[in-house]
Amino acid sequence: MKTFMTLAAGGLLFASPAIAQMADSTAEAEAPATGAVADAASFTDEEIGMYAEAAVEISALHSDATLDAQARQNGALAVLEQSGLAPQRFNEISDAARADPELAQRVQLAIASAQGDPGA
Repeated sequence: MKTFMTLAAGGLLFASPAIAQMADSTAEAEAPATGAVADAASFTDEEIGMYAEAAVEISALHSDATLDAQARQNGALAVLEQSGLAPQRFNEISDAARADPELAQRVQLAIASAQGDPGA
């Protein structure tokens, strides 16, 4: 079971570009793009936890075949707003996790924990 949860957590991490795309227009309005991936050390454990919980909820939205694309996008933005994590920060964590294996591991563990994996 732990292996499955780890694989699922990894899948959520690498699915995050699709999740992040939904927030792109909002993120661009909030701040200009820096063009650089944020330093992994700049993300707090609290932010990683918020990211993981939001990613799990957004992934569930994407799995809901009853929702159209607009409803999924609106739902994802609502999840991010409720999480307290700005769409831009969500995207920064996604980008940095793809570039930094250590951060990717932190995110995967947080996602596994958010999914209720007792081994995380």
